[in-house]
Amino acid sequence: MLSRFANEVLSHGASAILPQNLSTRWLQRLQKHADDFLDNNFAVDQCTETVDTGDPVLVACVHEALGSDPQGDLEMSPAALAEHVVVYSLSLTMESIRRETDIEMTLPTLDNLLSIERITQFGKINPDFGHFLARACIAPEGNGTNEANWFSRIKKKIKTQLN
Repeated sequence: MLSRFANEVLSHGASAILPQNLSTRWLQRLQKHADDFLDNNFAVDQCTETVDTGDPVLVACVHEALGSDPQGDLEMSPAALAEHVVVYSLSLTMESIRRETDIEMTLPTLDNLLSIERITQFGKINPDFGHFLARACIAPEGNGTNEANWFSRIKKKIKTQLN
């Protein structure tokens, strides 16, 4: 699947991985990978600790997005990569929501695609999505976890942005 994705999407440049630019077929496929990644890392009403960096297709999208930024760091730690995969996965979810409902949202650009702030702004404007972030322990009410873990850091970043 990765080679087909590279031929059909990645070969068209970084803007092709923006969720709003994906065909319905590729959005559905990537959404499945994002759902699996999020399900494996964030259990509803259970704050588990994992260090999964994600599916190779999602990682390829993150690298493509970072490669479009002349100051982007393609040599990043697994923790930073995992955080970017979380944000990209949530971006795919937001696009799926946009296509299936009448919810308005500002479409991401390559400059803000991997921005936690963009995700949390959507959560503030759309309380149901903000509640989803909280229930999935992406932005939990209490954060008594180890701050050195990437999972804990991203939860703290999102929680700070939502407050």
